[in-house]
Amino acid sequence: MTNPPISDRAKPANQRTDTLRWLWLGCLWALMAAWGSGCTTADKRLTYQYQPTYGVESAEFLRSMEALRSRITPGNQVRLLQDGDGFFTDILKEIQQAQKTINIEMYIFANGDVGRAFASALSERARAGVEVRVLVDAVGARMGELEGLMLQAGVRVEIYRPLRIFSLHKAGERTHRKIVVVDGRIGYCGGLGIDDRWKGQSRNENEWRDLVVRVEGPVVSQLQSIFMEDWLHTTGDVLHGNGQFPTQENAGNQLAQAVSSSRTDQSSMAKLMVYMAIQAARKSIWIENAYFVPDRQIRKSLVDAAKRGVDVRVIVPGKHIDIPTLRRASRYHYNELLDGGVKIYEFQPAMLHTKAMVVDDIWATVGSVNFVRRSMIHNTEANVIVYDRQFAEELSRIIELDLARSDALTKEEWRKRGFGDRFSELFSWMFSETIY
Repeated sequence: MTNPPISDRAKPANQRTDTLRWLWLGCLWALMAAWGSGCTTADKRLTYQYQPTYGVESAEFLRSMEALRSRITPGNQVRLLQDGDGFFTDILKEIQQAQKTINIEMYIFANGDVGRAFASALSERARAGVEVRVLVDAVGARMGELEGLMLQAGVRVEIYRPLRIFSLHKAGERTHRKIVVVDGRIGYCGGLGIDDRWKGQSRNENEWRDLVVRVEGPVVSQLQSIFMEDWLHTTGDVLHGNGQFPTQENAGNQLAQAVSSSRTDQSSMAKLMVYMAIQAARKSIWIENAYFVPDRQIRKSLVDAAKRGVDVRVIVPGKHIDIPTLRRASRYHYNELLDGGVKIYEFQPAMLHTKAMVVDDIWATVGSVNFVRRSMIHNTEANVIVYDRQFAEELSRIIELDLARSDALTKEEWRKRGFGDRFSELFSWMFSETIY
């Protein structure tokens, strides 16, 4: 005797059961990820004492910044590239001209127009005999059929820390680096993802705003070493030889430094990078950052800088943010910053995904580091620091253009917020402390 068919009335109950099961698993994953992230950073030093009597323009500051594990190298040429129309074209052109090696590390690689263009260019170079390596974080790996096409062409595609049931307690350990290195001679670093959201020129909410630096010279070898750190962890494959680490000729006259941070660092290199620059600032601190929820020490450092006469400006996303809870979490401490003299602006036309900072018209950095707990503590990250007046002036001009497309927040308007807004900001900030 066969079982009777499931009735139409019974199906919704089964669907509800499945929904509850997935909700329970999702909550379990979030709890284990938060617990695991806490465990991996239990021994990391997160607060620092640095009260320089010198400013960013001092040679003492330059030597002190080398405490971030990499040297300030001369002989570099660094260019700023804006938005997808600017950096995708440039990167693809260099990939298509690669002769020996291509290394890419990304948080997001998605199937779409941009993803197909990259997969096609990488596959063509692999078939031509170029060594092509692509490392993508498990959370951002959305390549679909593109992964198989690249593998068939000979591209080494690897996933950083795949999500598995038995390792859910490590789910928060992600690579957030965005690095491209071609032939060991040309490097890129910034906030980009290989995704259609970065197409265009940030004209509307469908075209994300972002910056990338293109580097040539000795600092490229530092970027290559940062890529190798996660590639070696994932595969055990040691990068070597002239195709990966060629002798670097002077490409320009700019001082530059590539800074990496990792979950296993005993101190947060990401936080030290921005904290030391803020503490040494004497004239100006301009920050553009996608996710801005600075910890207590960074907030105090920014307020103290404003009190000593430093022009402190922060541009953050407006309503077109991809994670609304992070915007609310960011707003929770705006009273403290605004009262302390920090000027805050919200970018209006599009999602602002930039991670840039310029101090005293000479020190500047662009990369992947956000002003959030996860970026400062848990993720692997990479930024390029440039110590050059001309570069800092160019970045300042770009930030001024973004200021013109932003709304300034005032203390008077901010105090008029209702109870609902204040409660959601508090709740979102508490949530951000464990997840973001």
